[in-house]
Amino acid sequence: MKALTTAVIIFLFYAATPAAALTIKNKCGYPVAGSVLVAESKVCLAQFRLIPGQSKQLLKGFDKMNLVVRTIPDVYDLDKLKISTTEVYNPDSYIELKQTKKGIRFKVQ
Repeated sequence: MKALTTAVIIFLFYAATPAAALTIKNKCGYPVAGSVLVAESKVCLAQFRLIPGQSKQLLKGFDKMNLVVRTIPDVYDLDKLKISTTEVYNPDSYIELKQTKKGIRFKVQ
C-alpha cells in the first residue's frame, strides 16, 4: 500500500510539472509560416502558421538537441518574402518573431 501511494504521488508530481516545449509568438503585423528542423539531419519536426499576436507550443517533451527554425512572411508582397533562419540549442525556448525592413527578426529566450 505504501508503494502504491508513493507511485501515485510521483505520478501526480510529474503530471503537474509543465513539459518543456518550444514556444513561438508572432509579433509581426502579418501572418508568418515556418518550420522547425533538426539541425544535424535537416528532418522537419513541425510546421506552423501564426497570425499576428498568436503563439504556439511545439515539440512538447523533446530532449535537448539543436534545432533550426525557418520562417517566411505569409503575404503577397514580393519585397517582404525573405526566408529567415535561426538556430535554437534548447527545445525549451521562447521565440518572438518581430518584423524589420530586412525581414523577420528572432528574439530567443
